[in-house]
Amino acid sequence: MTTPNKAGIYIHIPFCVKKCNYCAFLSGPAGPEVRQEYVNHLIEEIRLRSREVPEADTIYFGGGTPSLLTPEQIGHILEEVRKAFRITEGAEVTLEANPGTLTEESLAGYGNVGINRLSMGVQSMDDRRLRYLGRIHTAEEVRRDVKMAREAGFHNINLDLIFAIPGTDVSDAMEDLEAIAALEPEHISFYSLQLEEGTSFFRDFEAGKLREVPDETDRKMYHRGIQVLREKGYRHYEISNFARPGYESRHNSKYWNMAEYVGLGLGASSYTGHRRMVNETDLKAYSEMLDRGELAFMEVHENSEGDDMSEAVFTGLRREEGVRYRDILGSEEAFWEYFREALPEAREYEAGGFLEMTDEGLRLTERGIDISNGIMALFV
Repeated sequence: MTTPNKAGIYIHIPFCVKKCNYCAFLSGPAGPEVRQEYVNHLIEEIRLRSREVPEADTIYFGGGTPSLLTPEQIGHILEEVRKAFRITEGAEVTLEANPGTLTEESLAGYGNVGINRLSMGVQSMDDRRLRYLGRIHTAEEVRRDVKMAREAGFHNINLDLIFAIPGTDVSDAMEDLEAIAALEPEHISFYSLQLEEGTSFFRDFEAGKLREVPDETDRKMYHRGIQVLREKGYRHYEISNFARPGYESRHNSKYWNMAEYVGLGLGASSYTGHRRMVNETDLKAYSEMLDRGELAFMEVHENSEGDDMSEAVFTGLRREEGVRYRDILGSEEAFWEYFREALPEAREYEAGGFLEMTDEGLRLTERGIDISNGIMALFV
């Protein structure tokens, strides 16, 4: 199986102002002292994992809310990353940011230390829906922060949007999408709300206080959204992601392309040397391991050749172009010999208009995205 040469670096910042009602990510509130101590431990991990990959051309600060760290803290982390890893000139360096946590000074500071892409968690442009989701910002703050980011010199901005919020219909979702698109970001991530265990919304659902948007309405929102964004010039390059030509997320594409990536920080995942690793998720344990000079891995799994093949198809089908046989097993014949048990059902999906199969490869159709998990499962 062929794999891209350059890796990505993911850095997890597990802090936020407050937990949103839908959020199941590894994050929570913390004061300045805890944040600085975490940065110190993160830098120690970076040093311990020096040269784990030959070269990286993307760095991604995710969370949580990485924009709770100061530009000086972000700059210190980036300095250590550049010492520990060979970073390609012109690398994509993304910072996730929450509207309401940014200022003119902080945006200028992030740009000065090397951030060249912002990913902002907007989620809605309706203040009532934002309050319901538990977001800390208003729609007006989104508009203000995007304007400030432009003035600070950012020319590559992603805005996240959630649809299928309980109590909404297709017109509500399109209202949000039109308001987001009016800000002219280079990239839009358009996600359906999922109820995750451990969240406030999930508890309300179990108690009968929350009703999910019906699947039929959810799918109408999604497909109408695809149409709207295509008409506005965005390329639908991955199931939930849309970009102006040339502004596809280089970092996130590594996950779908089976490229290597180093995950640094609490709970971060890595894939290097055909191994999948997950860092310790308990902050105390993570810190104590690093204090002892130990890597903070909680899980390590050695991928077999079969694991890599299956994962390459599973993740590759998320992309607009799908998967090419030659990238997985060299040829169409070799691909279907390896996945021969999947071929009869794959043909059924093809006949139903859910899967396109050519002599070059296979890809999901727009209809197929709705049942993508079932199709992807054929190759696991």
